[in-house]
Amino acid sequence: MDLIDSLKGRRLRHIGELTAAEVTGLLDLAQWFRDNKRDKTYLRLCEGMTQGLLFVYESTRTRMAFETAMNELGGANMYMPANLSMTNKGETWADTARAYNRMVQVATLRLWDQSHVDEMAKHLEIPLINACSPQDHTTQVLAQLLTMRQSHGTLKNLRVVYVGMTRGVVHSLMRVCPILGMHLTTACPEAYKFDPTVLADAQARAKAAGTELNLTHDLRAAVKTADVIEGGVLLRSKLAGESLPEEARVIVKDFQVNREILQLAKPGCTFQHSGPIFRGYEMTDDVLDDPASLVWEEAENAKWVKKALIASMLQG
Repeated sequence: MDLIDSLKGRRLRHIGELTAAEVTGLLDLAQWFRDNKRDKTYLRLCEGMTQGLLFVYESTRTRMAFETAMNELGGANMYMPANLSMTNKGETWADTARAYNRMVQVATLRLWDQSHVDEMAKHLEIPLINACSPQDHTTQVLAQLLTMRQSHGTLKNLRVVYVGMTRGVVHSLMRVCPILGMHLTTACPEAYKFDPTVLADAQARAKAAGTELNLTHDLRAAVKTADVIEGGVLLRSKLAGESLPEEARVIVKDFQVNREILQLAKPGCTFQHSGPIFRGYEMTDDVLDDPASLVWEEAENAKWVKKALIASMLQG
């Protein structure tokens, strides 16, 4: 399976910078990695290279997937919590980027603010991967797409309902679904607002592609035509300890995926969730453990898409 030449050396700030062909190519390559776990073609591709992970808050799946992906390509990892870096003392993101240029071969960033990712991108001379910001979560959404394609056979005309916060995952879904011919409905608490720049971009993409982008606060109505329900974290304080005043207005039970919600959806509808898993909040146990749940498939697929992205960025 060939790597994706157009991604070599890229500084990828958000999923909107990928073409439909690049997204499809990454999914194909990720599937190849998954299907050929013992193949040694790329075993030493990143030998002598280091991935620098700069994370402002904790992670289970994202960190494990990035580190194991790099390890399996023969590379090393340097994990740095942002609060232990000098950005926490006032060093600029530009100067942090200049240090990364001299020390590592790819910068993987999980930052509070998209502007910090953008500032790093301006000064980095090495590949950049946005490992999550409020406006983007490229690799998690690629994992979602791979899981959907595996379970439904195609992405074209697939109807996806996202339920959760208006953070990186949904913003990436809004940008990528139209270029793949997918229809997206977001069922988010009214207390949360979309990033206006991302929303405008997504609406323009949907109009150009002739696909649907529906925004609602009514989960029960939204799921009636769903092929996939993609769950997300509902409370920011559960994710990163960052308590937002908007949370007080979120009625969790109105956005919880339970047995009733799953039965309202189309026959064959599958359930996915990007994690972390907070049982009793975003979903009930009987949904999480149902045969229609592909939560752990998505978690595994996150590694394969990260491996495909790193390999393509660092090839040659």
